[in-house]
Amino acid sequence: MMPGSPRLPVHSSARLPAGVLGLDYLKFLQLSVDDELTRGESYDDAALQDAMTAVRSGSMRAVRPAMKVFFDGCRFWLASHFHRYEAARRPGVRHQEFWCEIAPGSKDDARLYASRATAYRHLL
Repeated sequence: MMPGSPRLPVHSSARLPAGVLGLDYLKFLQLSVDDELTRGESYDDAALQDAMTAVRSGSMRAVRPAMKVFFDGCRFWLASHFHRYEAARRPGVRHQEFWCEIAPGSKDDARLYASRATAYRHLL
């Protein structure tokens, strides 16, 4: 760039910071959850109990498969495995970390992913 020439702003929502996407651990307090996705949610009792056991024993980091999360550049939107989040929320054990698969996307992407996953489970 030539000295004195104006700088043009760079706008690219598709580019996210290196190291943010992929598989990584996220803390409970880093996760954002759309209230519409959890309102009236009925959790599989066995899955919720298993998750609560993992929370109490401190082994939530080892639980697989990864929770699906979308990152919009500011917030991490949870899109799957809401029972694990609920298990950590109920006893107030908010220091938990979860193994997550992080993809670029918005709150709407998380809603769409969650609705498709729910529809798929109902087909089984």
